[in-house]
Amino acid sequence: MKKFLSIFLTVIFIFTVTVPVIAAEPPTQKEEVVYGTLGLEGSVNSIYVVNSFKGGMITDYGSYSTVRNMTSSEKLTQTNDMITINTTDDSFYYQGTLESKELPWKVSADYQLDKDEISPSELAGKNGALSITISITQNESINPVFYENYILQVSLTFDSDKCTDIVSPNATIANAGKNKVITHTVMPGEIGEITITANVQDFTMSGIEISAMPISMNIEMPDTDSLVEDMISMSDAVSNLNKGVNQLSNGITQTYLGAQKLDDGSSEFADGLLKLSNNSGELINASTQIKGALSDIAKNIDGESTGEFDLGDLAALPDGLRQLEGGLREITDGMQTLKSGYNTAYSALDSTISTIPDTDIDPTELYTEVHGNDQLSASLDKLMEYYVAGKTVKGTYASVKEAFEAVDSSLDTIAKSIDIIAEILSKMANEIEQSLHGIDVGEQIQQLKDGMSKLSNSYYQFHTGLSVYTSGVKSISGGYDEVHTGINSLTKGIGDLSMGAKDLNEGTSKLNDAVADIPDTIQVEIEEMTKNYDRSDFTPKSFVSDKNTDVTLVQFVLKTAPIELSEELKSPDTEPEMLTFWQKLLNLFGLY
Repeated sequence: MKKFLSIFLTVIFIFTVTVPVIAAEPPTQKEEVVYGTLGLEGSVNSIYVVNSFKGGMITDYGSYSTVRNMTSSEKLTQTNDMITINTTDDSFYYQGTLESKELPWKVSADYQLDKDEISPSELAGKNGALSITISITQNESINPVFYENYILQVSLTFDSDKCTDIVSPNATIANAGKNKVITHTVMPGEIGEITITANVQDFTMSGIEISAMPISMNIEMPDTDSLVEDMISMSDAVSNLNKGVNQLSNGITQTYLGAQKLDDGSSEFADGLLKLSNNSGELINASTQIKGALSDIAKNIDGESTGEFDLGDLAALPDGLRQLEGGLREITDGMQTLKSGYNTAYSALDSTISTIPDTDIDPTELYTEVHGNDQLSASLDKLMEYYVAGKTVKGTYASVKEAFEAVDSSLDTIAKSIDIIAEILSKMANEIEQSLHGIDVGEQIQQLKDGMSKLSNSYYQFHTGLSVYTSGVKSISGGYDEVHTGINSLTKGIGDLSMGAKDLNEGTSKLNDAVADIPDTIQVEIEEMTKNYDRSDFTPKSFVSDKNTDVTLVQFVLKTAPIELSEELKSPDTEPEMLTFWQKLLNLFGLY
């Protein structure tokens, strides 16, 4: 029994001593830089990770096919996915080649030459119109923390001697010596769609570079006070512009109403002149008959004996004179009505045109205020057109205002002349009647002869004046047609101006409504954008292994193979360059 017990305890001791217990060690704090070498079309060839630590006892985890000490000759211990080393160096780096070829992003690159698809391996040395399309999407088989929190920078470098007319929407294109560097940014959680076009000759290109960094910084709200104040100033300027255009539109509308009244009054005035001109012929004919009758009476009285003289014709003369007087009185009354209507229309036009300001506007300051805003600039262009038209209207009116003012006095002069003629006719009729009542032909015939002779001579002078008057009316009527046509054109022009001002007012009102909320909208948009990209609470996570829980930074550096001529087509190389350790390291990843 004792022997059995002894053997049993011995076996237990042996196994206890020879079989160590493998316990999970806590990971050491580190940083990871993930290097990915990609094919020309974006497929992943290999993934390397450079891990950096402070010196001392180091424990790290990762599914590496191979590991290599990059700092010293000390040996790394790799047990399954655990890598350990105890180093005396202050900083320690080692490289591990991952067994997996999966990255957080899927990259694809398509190439076209002269609009035909072409394999990138065939592009070296080619000429033509090149188009490169790069698509970057999420790899859903990888933890989305990198896709959702990392910002990508995609860069291509073109030789300016070989590539011209480079176009890439939304890119930043910078000069780097003789090269052009085309850079795109892809925000976290967004798909990248990038297009580059160029005309190429003997085309070659270094690899497409993609770097990824976490947006782990706290995005503070920018000082938007100045921007908001500028937007408020612009909003106020648009509001004032809208108010000014509204006042201009109302003023032009009132001017148009006054011009319509003037046009109506001018039309009535022209019609009245035309009637006067048309009636002048009848007036002259009647006066001619009276003049002839008076002349015949005077001759008959002078050549006939008293006994044979017949006063019947003479007795009918006062009625004829009074009818002529009545016709002239009606003309006078019509001219007074015409004058009243003209004065009303002219007063309305004068008052409305006087509302157009005399102020000269320098548009330079206004155009400076709206510079960069196409909609405001277009509205200001239209407003300046209406301003110039308004000034033209006022200038034209000023040049013809004296003629308008002279119409009133001319009408008064004509009316007074007609009144005088009518008064003369009335007086003549009364004198003839008085002379005929109780006349003693035998005793008064000589007086009648003398009186009729004087009357005939006086009426001849009157008839001459009447002829001059009617000729003047015809001249005024003929000339006023042009004045009326001008007033009509002016009214139509002001009408068009009024419609344009209303359209402009509607446009500035819409613009005012659109910009009124811009200051608040900008503030909200900035806050929303800041909220969307604020990653201040982001905690770095190891890309290599979930067991690495103390990671301070993870970065990605990806690069495709270059497009270059084959070795036999290259010019003979010079003596090989001696590379330093770091140059060799960068060359290992295609970065040197």
